[in-house]
Amino acid sequence: MTAARARLALPLLAGALALALLLATAKGSVALPFAGVLQALAATLGLGAGEASLDATSQTILFTVRLPRVLLAALVGGGLAVVGAVLQSVFRNPLADTGLLGVGAGASLGAVLAVHAGLASAVFFALPLAAFAGALSAVLAVYFVAGASGRTSLHGLLLTGIAVSALAGALTSVMLVATEEFRVKTVLFWLAGGLEGRGWTHVQAAAVFVLSGVSLLVLLGRPIDVLSLGEEEAASLGLPVRATRLGLLGLAALVSGAATAAAGSVPFVGLMAPHALRPIVGPLSRRLLPAAFLGGALLVVLADLGTRTLSAHYELPLGALTACVGAPYFLLALRANEGRG
Repeated sequence: MTAARARLALPLLAGALALALLLATAKGSVALPFAGVLQALAATLGLGAGEASLDATSQTILFTVRLPRVLLAALVGGGLAVVGAVLQSVFRNPLADTGLLGVGAGASLGAVLAVHAGLASAVFFALPLAAFAGALSAVLAVYFVAGASGRTSLHGLLLTGIAVSALAGALTSVMLVATEEFRVKTVLFWLAGGLEGRGWTHVQAAAVFVLSGVSLLVLLGRPIDVLSLGEEEAASLGLPVRATRLGLLGLAALVSGAATAAAGSVPFVGLMAPHALRPIVGPLSRRLLPAAFLGGALLVVLADLGTRTLSAHYELPLGALTACVGAPYFLLALRANEGRG
C-alpha cells in the first residue's frame, strides 16, 4: 500500500508544484494573465508560436522579477526539505531540522561579519558567500567538537549543535551592536528571510550547490536507510558509520548553507515537509527524498506568494511566515510523537 501511495504522491506533488509555480509567477503587486504567462513560457521553451499576449512591461516582470524568484523559492524549499529528511534519518528523530547543526546560526554570524566588515556593500555575492561559509563552519565545528573524544554519538552531536547555535547567536548579537546603524537594516532583513531582489544569478548559484547536493543525497539513499537503523546495526552490516555520517552532514551543510545564503533564515521547512510526507510515502529514502523535495518546494513557493500578496502595503518576511505556520505544526507533531511514546 505504501508503494502505491508513493507512486501516486509523486505525480500529485509534481502537478501541485507546477500549478503553484504558475500561480506565483502570475500573482503579485502587478497581476499577469494566466494565459499570457503560459504562452510566454511556452514560447521561451520553443513550444508555442504566434504573437505574444504580454506587453513589454509584463514580459520584463515575468522573466526578470517573478520567474527567477519563484524558481529560487522552489530550490530553497526543496533543498531544505531534503536536508531535513536526511537529518531525521541520521538522528533517528522525526522532528530533526537544520537547526540541530547550527546552520542558521552559523549563516547569520557569517552574514553579520560580512556586513560589519563592509564587504556586503563592496563585493557582489559577499553576503551569501559569507553566510555559506558560516553555515559550513558551524556544521564542521559541531561534528569535530562532538567527536573530540574519538567517538561521535548522536546525543553528543545534538548537545554540541545546541551549544554551537547558542554561541553563534551570541556572537551575532555582539556584532550587530558593534555594527553601524545604517548597515544593520541590511542584515536584519536578511536574517528575517526573503527573496526580494533575487535574480537569475542567484538562481544559477543556488542551483549548482542545491541540485548537486540533493542528487548526491538521493544516490546515498541506501546508506542513509542503513544508518537510520542505528549505529550498532549499521556497523554490523559493514557500513563505515563515522565516515558515512560525516559525508552526509557535509552534504547537508552544502545544501542548507546554499539555501540559507540565497534566502536567509527560512525555518521549519526541513521539519514540516518530510515529517508530513513520511506516513504517505514511507521511510525509504528513494521515495521520501524526491517527495520531500517536491513538498518543500511547494511549501516555500506558496509561502513566498503569501509574502507578496497578504499585505497591500509591504512585503512580509518569508522566514516569519514559515515560522508562523511551522511553530504550531511542530508543537502538534511533538505532542503526537509524545503520545505514541
